Amino acid sequence: MSLLKNIRGPEDLKALSFSQLEELAGEMRARILEVTRQNGGHLASNLGVVELTIALHLVYDCPKDKILFDVGHQCYAHKLLTGRQDRFSELRKKNGLSGFPRMEESCYDAFGAGHSGTSVSAALGYARARALLNEDYKVVAVVGDGSFMNGPSVEAINDAGHSGEPLVVVLNDNEMSIDRNVGALARYLARLRSGEVYQRAKKRTKSVLDALPLVGEPLKKAIQRFKRKLRRLVVEEGFFEDLGFTYLGPVDGHDLRALVSSLRAARELQKPVLLHVLTKKGSGYGPALESPERYHGVSPITAKKAYPYARAVGEALLEMGEKDRKLCVITAAMRNGTGAETFAEKYPDRFFDVGIAEAHAVTMASGMAAAGLHPYFLVYSTFLQRSYDEILHDAALQDLPIRLLVSHMGLVGEDGATHNGGFTLSFLLHVPELTVLCASSGTELRELLEWSRERVTGPLAICYGKQGSPGEKAVPMEKTRWPVLREGDDATLLCVGEMLPIGLQAAALLERQGVSLCVRNARQLKPLPDGVLDELQGRDVITLEENVLSGGFGESLLYALHERGAAPRFLALGLPDRFVAQGTRMEQLEECGLLPEQTAQKIAAFLREDA
Repeated sequence: MSLLKNIRGPEDLKALSFSQLEELAGEMRARILEVTRQNGGHLASNLGVVELTIALHLVYDCPKDKILFDVGHQCYAHKLLTGRQDRFSELRKKNGLSGFPRMEESCYDAFGAGHSGTSVSAALGYARARALLNEDYKVVAVVGDGSFMNGPSVEAINDAGHSGEPLVVVLNDNEMSIDRNVGALARYLARLRSGEVYQRAKKRTKSVLDALPLVGEPLKKAIQRFKRKLRRLVVEEGFFEDLGFTYLGPVDGHDLRALVSSLRAARELQKPVLLHVLTKKGSGYGPALESPERYHGVSPITAKKAYPYARAVGEALLEMGEKDRKLCVITAAMRNGTGAETFAEKYPDRFFDVGIAEAHAVTMASGMAAAGLHPYFLVYSTFLQRSYDEILHDAALQDLPIRLLVSHMGLVGEDGATHNGGFTLSFLLHVPELTVLCASSGTELRELLEWSRERVTGPLAICYGKQGSPGEKAVPMEKTRWPVLREGDDATLLCVGEMLPIGLQAAALLERQGVSLCVRNARQLKPLPDGVLDELQGRDVITLEENVLSGGFGESLLYALHERGAAPRFLALGLPDRFVAQGTRMEQLEECGLLPEQTAQKIAAFLREDA
């Protein structure tokens, strides 16, 4: 008989014995594995927090009490226990359960997430609101060790400890973010993991003291002082204590009894508490335990394997790095996701993983460029948003030649609104001195990379989608910045990035209706290539981009045309002014009215207005 099927909410856990809870944990892992195989998703991180999630819901009374998950890579078990198991097969599907916490999805999701470093700040917000509104509930932030090293987390820990507000930060320490953690904080946590040294020393001390006769309060106080000094010497947890937190742990994150006991102790302390929990990413599934970075995010077993842009980037950087000994590669805990792994293996002294610290990465790259190196920062668009000030102030203002390789531009499918790169061009195109290029295929991406190495002196961003296709042989940049892929007389359609195949299909559909479109690959968006504004004079112009229209390519091109005194009939097609929910990329495009058939209909209607 299945235990999981009878769990309709966290209160059902309280009727189970510890042995039954352990059996339930196994069923939950099997269900998570089953659904991620079909739908894709974040596997290893979710497998690692099953016992921790059970313990949290045993100890705390949700939804009255608030549990906030950082990033959201560890929320699947939480969803299974909070009345959503009947819909769990819809995980990451259109109109189904999100792969991340969402406040609008359930009252048990106290705060939405998708980017790292948010949970402690939001938890402190809840704690301060609780005090001001004179309410009574507990607040818990669950943050992974990778996210814990993120700048916003450090800022929040500093403020939370100073505040004195009662809240619990559960540090889920699995020694990883997406890739292996790096840096001084990672080393510090590694020393804390050696708590067994302290525990052995404490047990020996206790056994000796227990044999002594009772000799009064002074000795007891002296013993306590000695134990505190011993712990600080061996475990060095003083960092958290000095910040205003009571440190508890480390605790085995797969031992339910120990977790429940520790969480109950943390809950009763009326002060900021940091509970250090040790888990194994991928626990319960052998392949994910052996290679947790490979199983961080998995694709559905039925997914077609595209030619990934990451492969094109990896191959190009390897070749360029051989020619250019000053070329360096930077990632923010995304070595595998961005294609940097081959460069890192061959040139480890020129590869830098800074952890989940995108803002720091941009400024560090700027410093490297100022010192004469040639830095390339590989990053997802949705995470580069966190570096806007550094791009503007540290790189562009000083005209430093950093290279931003911005992947996952546009719609990214099942990861949904938190991971879509639909604002990429809006926050890059208006940055002075920044060259902005967009690739429509893996082959073209390599062409843009090679060209930019020699031809661009200031800061540069090359943007591209999530997976991509090999594409045909790319037209060299020296021949034309905006290649013509299809001749036509009725209007010019300018396509950006992965909208190029959509535009070509729309043009083919329109040809059957007697409409002749000239289709061009607008791959250099800033500065606009020489002569293109003159070439557009007297023609109806249509732009097609996988970006919100506000601040996008269409808007910037229209402004440039009007500034030149040209006022063509103009249609800008792109993403709507709202967040686009999860689904396959094709479903998302359909929702936005950007499939080839929909695009053709909009263009035909626009041209009819001129008839």
